[in-house]
Amino acid sequence: MFATRNRWTVLAAFAAGLFPMLGESSALAQAVASDPVSAASAVSIPTPAAPQAEILPGGRPGPSGVPQLFRWTEDWSAPPAPGTPLVDRIRHIPLGSSDTYLSLGGEVRAYYTDWQHSALGLRAADDNDPLQLRLRLLADLHIGPHVRAFVEVGDNREFGAQFATLPNRGRLNLQQAFVDLTLPLGNSGSITLRPGRFEMPLGNNKLVSVRDAMNERFTYQGLRATYILPGSLSVDVFAVRPVSLKPGTFNDGPSHVSSFRGVYVSAAKGPFGLGTDAYWYRLDREVAVLGPRSGEDRRNTWGMRAWKRTSRWDLDLEAAYQSGTFATKDIAAWAVMFESGVTLSKTAMTPRLGLRANVFSGNHDPSGKTSGTFVPAFPRFGLISEAAFFNLSNLMDIYPSLTLSPHRDITVTVGPDFLWRNSRADGIYIGATGAAFAAYGSSRFTGTDLNLQANWQATKHLQFTLYETSFSASGSLMSYGGKNGNYLGIQSDFKF
Repeated sequence: MFATRNRWTVLAAFAAGLFPMLGESSALAQAVASDPVSAASAVSIPTPAAPQAEILPGGRPGPSGVPQLFRWTEDWSAPPAPGTPLVDRIRHIPLGSSDTYLSLGGEVRAYYTDWQHSALGLRAADDNDPLQLRLRLLADLHIGPHVRAFVEVGDNREFGAQFATLPNRGRLNLQQAFVDLTLPLGNSGSITLRPGRFEMPLGNNKLVSVRDAMNERFTYQGLRATYILPGSLSVDVFAVRPVSLKPGTFNDGPSHVSSFRGVYVSAAKGPFGLGTDAYWYRLDREVAVLGPRSGEDRRNTWGMRAWKRTSRWDLDLEAAYQSGTFATKDIAAWAVMFESGVTLSKTAMTPRLGLRANVFSGNHDPSGKTSGTFVPAFPRFGLISEAAFFNLSNLMDIYPSLTLSPHRDITVTVGPDFLWRNSRADGIYIGATGAAFAAYGSSRFTGTDLNLQANWQATKHLQFTLYETSFSASGSLMSYGGKNGNYLGIQSDFKF
């Protein structure tokens, strides 16, 4: 068990163990931040204006020879130069012609987390301070420009936990295994069919994410088809089942009680030069829990998004509406998500002034025939903070932030996040379980997160991250059993 008083000892151990690996020039680390979804998974760090990896089958890969957050977006098509380190040489093993090669890689991640009141008092004994260990090995076979086979296996361990978290304890399992078949279509477009098991973040990775904070990410089994007209349009269609996690080895499989299907369309240049997305997806679950209720949930999500990134400013605005049925009620729920920032590139430490504001609807009439609580399909629980104290239901927040780069490989983001309930008639939804504080009629103000995140891209393969969130509960929440909470996360991640 890792006591709170030992948290800095753990950080020192990480650094001592990994510093000998820092033999590469830190200048190479700049390219790693080029993955926009990796940037989005952090708390408001600047995003560059250059073309980025696309998290779509057949999409544009990331910068050549640089590990990415989503491993299948990497580009290792160039043969390694003489004298290249072994970890890069195995990423391109020629198999005949110049465009037929095998790429071998992996990941070693250690993540120490320390929650004080992880459920903010909703249940007793909610402190937890485990050490997560994620190991991955992958093989990526390219046969010419039209055929690809990708396999990733992983081992997931959790040490010193006060209570178990299943996604952290998957042991040896098949994480991903899929084939991409890319067919030219028209003058410059193509369609890629991806059958198998795979990760599937959508859009900005907020409502359909990958759960990277835990050892095992969200994965799906089924079919995905993507049409891409480079630089103009992508149309993504999928019909999958979420992969259910089970204790043991090589025994995970597709869920028999839930299914997920939809369409996601993205145009690179819409009105006013903004990128424009539109989507529909449906998540069917035979058993779902939402606060005090449980029952069958058949939920459609319809949404639109406008976005833009340049070297000086960024904007992301998204709105979603939900329909369908939950238990005996019709669903009428909605969400609005806004994020923007200005980067002062000619100022010392390249400050970015950011603002995030979100509204996720709650239920205004518990005794009525309509369920108004917004429930995201596979959300990024760390959207509010890495602490993931709150689910994205019946929630409003405003988060002004400041990001600084004291060194070209280091970013630090700080700021207060002010949180409210959307509806007094609905409760406060905690974490990923759907459990909630019962509705209470006093103030909607929930409390304030004070957030700190520091990223150090030590080499193009190695990253260290520090998270700290201190939650101060409002007086009204405390009067109904709520408590202050604190979260510390220390992560080292080596990708090869």
